[in-house]
Amino acid sequence: MERKENLWDKELWTQNEVAGYFRVVPGTVKNWREQGLLSYWQAPGSSRVLYHRDDIKDFRDKNSFNKKGGDAGDPSKGTIKGRPVISAKTDEDWRI
Repeated sequence: MERKENLWDKELWTQNEVAGYFRVVPGTVKNWREQGLLSYWQAPGSSRVLYHRDDIKDFRDKNSFNKKGGDAGDPSKGTIKGRPVISAKTDEDWRI
């Protein structure tokens, strides 16, 4: 049985491999590239675009929301607690 190659062992990744890693469609990776968010390499005269492993790691680290510490995973953050505020004006018609 052939062992599946670990993606992190490869120095250069294809656009489809990057998309699979981030679980997005290849068009999203292209958008990141065009916006200057993700560095790439392209041979002169070729349409094939490759991404260096270290650039992918840097992009992941800069754009990760799952960092330890901070408010990540704390359900109380962003939640307003307490009773709802009810207007004292009852003579206004609020129906849609």
